[in-house]
Amino acid sequence: MQWQCLDFNQLTNQQIWQMYHIRAVTFCVQQNRTFVDADDNDLTAKHILATKDGKLVAYARFYGEKDYLSFGRVLTVPEVRGTGMGKQLMDYLMMQIAKYNTDQKDIIITAQLDKQGFYEKFGFASMGEPFMHEQSMHIMMKYNHKL
Repeated sequence: MQWQCLDFNQLTNQQIWQMYHIRAVTFCVQQNRTFVDADDNDLTAKHILATKDGKLVAYARFYGEKDYLSFGRVLTVPEVRGTGMGKQLMDYLMMQIAKYNTDQKDIIITAQLDKQGFYEKFGFASMGEPFMHEQSMHIMMKYNHKL
């Protein structure tokens, strides 16, 4: 498994294509949602890529907001789901965030509601009530740095 943390301008054309392809398949096709996946955050985010034999099998991105850091588009491809790849992805993602989060800013995410339990395993706690976002229920979650 090869892990990388890259700026958008460091991604190759092939990596960009694979990134947008698996994000569209995961978040639009498999979840039956219609929204524009590519957004301005892609241009400033750090992109986490896990490849096996040249194929992208796990992905996430993280970026800074005004007063906090956030991440999203966390996914694994169906072929590796249930193998612990999601945990490996989160461990690598949180390690990279710690490396870049020298100001110790809060980490706040907008999580799909059905993934709340997954993020709780990594020290995130819900904030407020669930709400509709990009055609599915989400909840704000904040990382507890003290865990």
